[in-house]
Amino acid sequence: IQQETSEGGTSQALPLVHRPVEERMRLLWWMFLAYVLIRLTLAGLRWLYSYNITYIGQKLVFRLRQELYDKLQRIQMSFFDRQQIGKIMARVFDDVDIIQYSVSHVFVQLIQNVGMLAIGVVLLMRLNPTLSTVALATLPFYAVTYRLYRRKVRPINRAQREKNSEMYAVASQAISGIRVVKSFAQEPREERRFFHKAAEVTRLLIKRTILGNTLGAASGMISVLGTQAIFYLGARKIQAGELSYGTFAQFMVYVSSLFSPIVSLSNMNAMVQWVSVALKRVFNLLDEKITIEDRPGAVELKECKGHIVFDHVWLKYEGMDDYALKDITFEVPPGTIVALVGPSGSGKTSLVNLLLRLYDPTEGRILLDGYDLRDIKLSSLRRHIRMVPQEPILFSGTIAENIAYGRPDATPSQIVEAAKAAELHDFVMSLPDKYESEVEEAGANLSGGQKQRMAIAMALLTNPSVLILDDSTSALDAETEARIQRTLDRVMVGRTCFIITHRMSTARKADLILVLQEGRLVEMGSHEELMAKGGVYAQVFHQQLAA
Repeated sequence: IQQETSEGGTSQALPLVHRPVEERMRLLWWMFLAYVLIRLTLAGLRWLYSYNITYIGQKLVFRLRQELYDKLQRIQMSFFDRQQIGKIMARVFDDVDIIQYSVSHVFVQLIQNVGMLAIGVVLLMRLNPTLSTVALATLPFYAVTYRLYRRKVRPINRAQREKNSEMYAVASQAISGIRVVKSFAQEPREERRFFHKAAEVTRLLIKRTILGNTLGAASGMISVLGTQAIFYLGARKIQAGELSYGTFAQFMVYVSSLFSPIVSLSNMNAMVQWVSVALKRVFNLLDEKITIEDRPGAVELKECKGHIVFDHVWLKYEGMDDYALKDITFEVPPGTIVALVGPSGSGKTSLVNLLLRLYDPTEGRILLDGYDLRDIKLSSLRRHIRMVPQEPILFSGTIAENIAYGRPDATPSQIVEAAKAAELHDFVMSLPDKYESEVEEAGANLSGGQKQRMAIAMALLTNPSVLILDDSTSALDAETEARIQRTLDRVMVGRTCFIITHRMSTARKADLILVLQEGRLVEMGSHEELMAKGGVYAQVFHQQLAA
């Protein structure tokens, strides 16, 4: 249906209200379908946006935690000497979660608000440059307020993250040592320690929240004052006929789109400052220098005889004033059994830690088969040297998995042979699931002697050329100790062995005895030679004999 214009020329479509019902219904259906499609498209875009933001955030967390854990596995022992486990865990989990939140929420809101701010400025300047200048004149006040806030909140955020790490450390220590806590009935004491740390964290969080709310209130006040100034100037311009009511109303709508993101950005500053502290803590760990690593051109030691030389070795731990080892020099031929004797703190453990290259000498050098330890690949070095610690560390898993920890490709028969050598096989066979029996975390379901025998089996399975025994039979009963000692006497044949011991009955069997005192090698020789000297070793031997 068409109608002629007054000039009798062209024709135009009638308004919708004058068209036939069928045509109107058809158009309404098309409009409805268009509306549905638009809403579905928007919903799909929102879902895609949400998915991508979540994916990016979680991917970041995964990569960051992976890099942190990799760094913790490769970093030198001196780092762990000066860090509490709880503080390390706070960085790996809490700080990374904060960073993930910033990516998923803060970063997105930041982009949205900055975009809205930029669009608002352009629209305002096109409508009325004079009023726009008044609106933009508030920005320096926001900047000053933000700088004052940042100066106040930054130390609070640093302190809060540090106190949060200390709270983790207190909880970690108490849970790790829960047997000691309960045996001394010190639960109230540990509760008080945790309460004080948690209270400090809460106090700092409240202080930070108050500062954040103050910033928001100040930003809102600046926004109100700026709006009032614009109203006053706008009213003057309307009275003077320089501005219409419609343009002014439109301008005020755009002003709200300018001030709203500014206030939102100000309110986000608290989170931005919080995230910046978490980022700094995480990247401080990632940037930690690794000092114990393979040198360029490090050799792969395929075979090891076990010839060891300490050449004027000095060792000072990081942050310590005195040396732990002082000018240590000795030579150990292949296949020699060496006993390390001396009071607690004399440097025995420090000496064997150098053999494993958990630390590097501060001065001097250590040779293995003529190679400086620093010129041997770490994986190769530690494949040939194994240590049975005084306090064995076991992992959650089966008995077989624990024994094969240092040699995952070991066959079941090899695992059984190692267990037999460590006098562990009979105990394992008495269990319902035999070698598939589960070991709880830290070996909580095993006795001290059973854990130590498993640690010996772990070391023997790898068939090391150099074996280090750190008082490895101290937790065993007399009968089991005698059996394991006979086993050790057998497996030590042909290997270079270092035995840390306080028992002269063990030391006297060694080919070479090193007597350490305050980090110095004060005596060296066989049992007979040292007894003939009548020095420190002879005195300790007679004291134990008399006891």
